[in-house]
Amino acid sequence: MQITRRKFLKGGVCLAVGASPLFSMAARAAELQPRKAGESKILVVVQLAGGNDGLNTVVPYGFGQYYQQRPNLAIKQKDVLALNDKIGLHPSMTGLNQLFKDGHLALALGVGYPNPNRSHFRSIEIWQTAEPEKISNTGWIGRYLDNTWQKNDTLSRRLFPAINVDPMLPKSLASDRVLVPSVADVNQFKFNTDAHYQLDRQNQIETFNRIYSAFDLDRPSAQLLKDVGLDAMQASDYLLSVVKNYKSTVNYPDNGFGRSLKFIAQMITAGVDARVYNISLGGFDTHSNQLGAQANLLKQFSDSVAAFQKDLEQHGAEKDVILLAFSEFGRRVAENNGRGTDHGTAEPVFIIGAPVKGGIYGEYPSLSNLDQGDLKYGLDFRSIYATLIEGWLGGDSNKILNGNFERMRFV
Repeated sequence: MQITRRKFLKGGVCLAVGASPLFSMAARAAELQPRKAGESKILVVVQLAGGNDGLNTVVPYGFGQYYQQRPNLAIKQKDVLALNDKIGLHPSMTGLNQLFKDGHLALALGVGYPNPNRSHFRSIEIWQTAEPEKISNTGWIGRYLDNTWQKNDTLSRRLFPAINVDPMLPKSLASDRVLVPSVADVNQFKFNTDAHYQLDRQNQIETFNRIYSAFDLDRPSAQLLKDVGLDAMQASDYLLSVVKNYKSTVNYPDNGFGRSLKFIAQMITAGVDARVYNISLGGFDTHSNQLGAQANLLKQFSDSVAAFQKDLEQHGAEKDVILLAFSEFGRRVAENNGRGTDHGTAEPVFIIGAPVKGGIYGEYPSLSNLDQGDLKYGLDFRSIYATLIEGWLGGDSNKILNGNFERMRFV
């Protein structure tokens, strides 16, 4: 019976990965050397889940049509954080505004794809798989990991090719050969011992390790269970050991997104050798009462990312990291009767980091030449992916994206 590691995990073994860390055998532990600054390039992917309203995020305050279409929702000109004489950022995004001034924010305008889909589930799938025209079982990052995976990779790279900091693994990280752990909290990603048996933690871990190591059954699924169990236990011990000395004077926002970005900074600065980190911030499906809800979400996003950048700088890791932030679609141009906006199309995408060539990329979509009330996209999101794959991660974008897409100049 032919079973791939990914299929096996989908069958339930991921429970073992999330719950059971491995006893550190000396031979394996010797391979786990922390990544050093400058040795590898890292991509942090942020999904603004729900469909963020791009017009009130990157505000076209210099366009009269914007105020005509949104008599109640438009951001006042005096409040906009101007980037030029036509567009600016939402007033709650002071952190990103400063990053733009520092030259560390590339803003891609009017991003989308042909024949846009307004279903949350399908549009998320399209962005995560980079396949607008067909259903794919693998994600764009998963295919990158498959194409760059090497048998002689270090143990730390094999254990942590990428890390998902959300409860559910997104399809973007689905691959055929590479396992990506979900680690939302380092203190939960460990071997939980049972005091009832009056054995110390080390004895219990050693016992569990002997069970895995001695387990021998001539079936592919049994070998996979053994390998995944051992890797999961090793990964936990390693992660706990490398992040325990993290120190920072940077104050992150006291919310879930801020704490998760702090955890990513903790792993990066501690030397975890993952190429990609995934995280999301939800709540952007603002069909009603949008002004307050979106302002709060954009502030969480902006302040957390600004703190993240300061943290990386404090640890000398800022040149190793680029952050990509997107949403599955934008909103319609006109406001609705509930003082909100409905599912739309083209949106702005943020590319952030010290290695980024900051500035504005692409043209702001026309607010008068619409497609049945929706913006017409100008930049294909796969051009952004291709640029990151080729110019940052060192992969073959044609092979990973199943096509040739124009490279941009932000890296």
